[in-house]
Amino acid sequence: MVSRRNYAAITIVMAIVFFLFQFLNMAKDHWNNYSTNQYAKNVEELPGADSVYLASTSDNLDQQDDNFIKWSQNPCIVCIGSDKEGTMGEMLGNWALYMKRELQYYESIFDYDEAISSKKQKTPQFILIDPDYVDWDDTKQIRSLQSSMENGVNLIFGKLPDVSVVSSHKLLRRLLGINEITSEHVTAEGIHLYGGFLLGGEAIYKAETEEEKKNQDLELTFPWYHLTSGTKIYMKGMLENPDVKIQEYPPLIWRKNFDTASVFAVIGDYMSDATGLGLVAAMLSEMQSYTVYPVINAQNFIAVNYPGTVNENTLALRQMYSQTMRGLFRDVIWPTFSSINIKTSFRLSSMMAMQFDYSDTAKPNGEDVQYYMEAVNEEEGEMGYSAYSVSDTSIVEKVDEDESFWNKILPDYQFASLYASDRSDEELQTALDSDFLNQVRTVVKGIKETSDVVGYENNQVTRQNALIDGYEHTFRQDLRIRSVETALGYTCILADVSRAAYPQSDEDGWEKLSEKLMANTITYWEPFSNFAGTTVSECDSRIRRFLSLNYEDAKSESEDKILIHASEGSEKAWFLLRTSGEVVTDVTGGTYQKIEDNVWLIGVEESTVMVTLGASHKLFYYD
Repeated sequence: MVSRRNYAAITIVMAIVFFLFQFLNMAKDHWNNYSTNQYAKNVEELPGADSVYLASTSDNLDQQDDNFIKWSQNPCIVCIGSDKEGTMGEMLGNWALYMKRELQYYESIFDYDEAISSKKQKTPQFILIDPDYVDWDDTKQIRSLQSSMENGVNLIFGKLPDVSVVSSHKLLRRLLGINEITSEHVTAEGIHLYGGFLLGGEAIYKAETEEEKKNQDLELTFPWYHLTSGTKIYMKGMLENPDVKIQEYPPLIWRKNFDTASVFAVIGDYMSDATGLGLVAAMLSEMQSYTVYPVINAQNFIAVNYPGTVNENTLALRQMYSQTMRGLFRDVIWPTFSSINIKTSFRLSSMMAMQFDYSDTAKPNGEDVQYYMEAVNEEEGEMGYSAYSVSDTSIVEKVDEDESFWNKILPDYQFASLYASDRSDEELQTALDSDFLNQVRTVVKGIKETSDVVGYENNQVTRQNALIDGYEHTFRQDLRIRSVETALGYTCILADVSRAAYPQSDEDGWEKLSEKLMANTITYWEPFSNFAGTTVSECDSRIRRFLSLNYEDAKSESEDKILIHASEGSEKAWFLLRTSGEVVTDVTGGTYQKIEDNVWLIGVEESTVMVTLGASHKLFYYD
C-alpha cells in the first residue's frame, strides 16, 4: 500500500515529467520558424557569373611585401587536343577553371612547338595529350614530346593510342615506360585501384556475387603491357590466372619517372567525364612534394519530388503499400530520410512537388505542407521546389497553380532552390523569371556524364549537377565519385521519390528503394564524412566563393611551412593540402582537419594562412 507521502511524491514527479515533455514540445514548436526560409536572399546581391575567376584573363594576386615568401603564379598547363563537348580537352578546361590555371589548346604538337619557339607559350607544368590529335606516323612528334619531358614538362597521356602504334614506336614505349607488350587484348576479372591516389582509399572493383555483377560496368578488356623499372602503378586489372604474379597484372594507370619530369599513362576512357577531374588532380599531387588546390567542401543529399501534398494515384499505391500518398510519404518514406540525416553527415535538401498530376481534380493539403515544413526544419534541412510533373503541364501552368496554393498557406516562405527535372533551359529560365521563384539562387540538375559539375545557370543563379542516383552504385559511378571528391570535395546524391509515388514495377517499391538508399549512403560516403554536409543553398554559397576564388601558395626555405594567399570573399574558402608524408601541426589564419593520410582540409579565414608541417610519427618498414 502506498503512503500518502509517497503518493504525493510520485504525483509531483509525474507532473514535472509531463510538464517538461509538454514544455519541450511547445518550445520546439515555438522555435521552429518554418514559415520563412533562412536561405532566401536577394539574388542580385549575391556574387554572379561575372565574378568567376578566369586565370587567362585575370590579374595576378597582389604581391606580398614579405621577406619570408615570394609569391609565384600558378603554372600554366597545355592540352594537345580540343575543347569540344565530351572530349578530355573539355574536361581539362573545366579542371583548369576549378583549379585557377591558365590553359592553352593546340590541335597538334607542331602548333605547340611553334608557340614555344616563338615564346608565345610559357613552359607549362604539364601537357595533357589526346592521342586522336597526334600524327603517330611522324616520329618527330614523339621526339618533341620527349624533348618537352627532358625540359622539365610532365606529360599525361589521357588515353593511349592503339596497340599497333605502341608496338611500332620504340621511342614511345621508352617514354611510357613500357618494356614489352604481353598481349594485345586481355580480359580481367576486376580492377584494383591503389590507395593514396584518389581519396577514399583502396578499392577492388571485382564482382563476387550475382548482385555485384549488376554493378560491373567498367571496361575489363584492354592491352597488357609489361612496364620497365622506375614506374609506379595506380590502377591495374586483376586476372584469375594463378600462373600470373600479382606484380605482373596489366597496368591501367601508371607513372614513369625520369630525372627531369614524369610521364603518366591512362588506359581506358576515364578522362572525358568528371572522373578525369580527380585523376588529373591526383597526378598533380604526384608531380610535386606538396599540392594545394581549392575545393567546394560540400556534400549534398537531395530528396527529389518529396514531399507531395495531394492524395493521387491512390489505386496503385493501395495495391503496393496499402497506403494513400499521404500515408506513404509520412509513415513510410519520411523515417528513411530522417534516419539518413541522423546516421550520416549529410544535410537533407527536400525538393517539394506540390502536385504530380495537374490533370485531375485533386488539390494540395495545407496541413500536410505544415507537417513536412516542420519536419524538414527540425532536421536542419531545406525545402526547395521541384519543376517535375507526371502530367503534360507546361512550366507556366505549373508555377501559376502552385503559386496560387502557396500564397494561401505560406506567403512569407520563398524558395531558394529549384530542381530542374527534365525541363529545358528555356523553361527553367521562364520559371526563374516568375515572381514565385525570383528568389531562387541555385538550380539542381539531373545526373549527366559530364565534367561540368558546377557553374552558373544564368548570371545570378548557380547550377549544381547531381552526381549519382542514390538507389544505385555501380563500379564506374564509385570511381567517378572518388574522383570528384578528390578534385572538388563535393558530391550530390539524388533520391527521386516519384519512383515510389508512381511505381512502374515492384523494383520501384519503397521497401527495395530504401534498402538500396540506406546501404549506399551509409557505406560509400563514410571515407568522405569529414567534408561538410550542406543543404543545396549552403552549397550555393560555397560554389560562388569557390568559382570567384584566386590563390597562390609557396613553401618556406625551412620547408616546414606553407603559405596560402587567397583572394578576399565574404565566405570562408576551402583547400585540400596533399603532402608527401608530413602532417599538419598548426594553421594560423584558418582551420585544418585530416581527411585521410597525407590529405588535409584547410579552411581559410584570413587572406593569408600559414600551415606548419611536422614529420609523421608512423613507422615505415622496408623490405
